[in-house]
Amino acid sequence: MSSVVSFDLDGTLWEFAPMMHGALELSIEALATRVPEIAAKLTVGDLHAHRAAVVETQEGTLGELRVASFIRALAEHGVDDPALAEWWAAELMRARVLAVEVHGDVLPAVERLRGDGRTVGVITNGNFPFAELDLASLFAFVVHAEDVGGAKPGPEPFAWALELGGGDPSSWVHVGDDLEIDVAGAQAFGMRGVWVNRHGLTATGEIVPDAEIASFDELPAAVDRLLR
Repeated sequence: MSSVVSFDLDGTLWEFAPMMHGALELSIEALATRVPEIAAKLTVGDLHAHRAAVVETQEGTLGELRVASFIRALAEHGVDDPALAEWWAAELMRARVLAVEVHGDVLPAVERLRGDGRTVGVITNGNFPFAELDLASLFAFVVHAEDVGGAKPGPEPFAWALELGGGDPSSWVHVGDDLEIDVAGAQAFGMRGVWVNRHGLTATGEIVPDAEIASFDELPAAVDRLLR
C-alpha cells in the first residue's frame, strides 16, 4: 500500500506573516506604477485594516474578499475603479511568490520522504499559488479547500486529497502547524496528524498529535515510526 505525506502551507512550509507583509509592500510598489499619488498614502497596516473590515461585512472566496478590500482602500482615496482593484489583487498574488521564504529544512525533508517512497502533497485552506514555486514540482497534488466545498478541519479537503494521492487514510500522515485545523482534522478522517511546533508552544485542550516536531529535520523519522 502506498504511503502519503501531505502538508499544510502557511505557517508550516513558511511563516505566514512575513510573507504577507512583504507581498503587500510589493503590491503597493506595483500600485505606484498606476496611481502613485494613492500608493504613497497607503501602508501595509492600512491594507490589513481594509481586509479585516471586509471580512466582517462580506462573504466570498479569499480572492473576492481581497479584491473587495482593495476596492475599499481605493475608494477611501476617492477612486472608484474595480478593474484597478482586480489588477492590484493579481499583482499581490504574484508578489506572494516573490516574498515567500520557504524554511530551509523543507526541501531536504521532502526529498528524503520521496526517496523513502512516500507520495507528498499539499492540503491548504489558503490560496497561495503554490504551483508557481520550484518546490511544487516535487509534490504529486495540491488541494485548495475553496475548490472542494469545505475547509480543514472538515473532511472535504482530506477526502479530495485521498482521491488525488491514492492510498488509504491509515497509510497517510498530514503535517501542519495548527492543532485543530491540521492535526484534529486529519485524525478525524483516519489519518495521522503531525504537529509542527517550531516556536515551542504548549499544547492546550484535548488534541493530542500523533507526533510533534520542532523542525522538518525530524519529520522523515517521525513518518517512519507512524507508518511502520
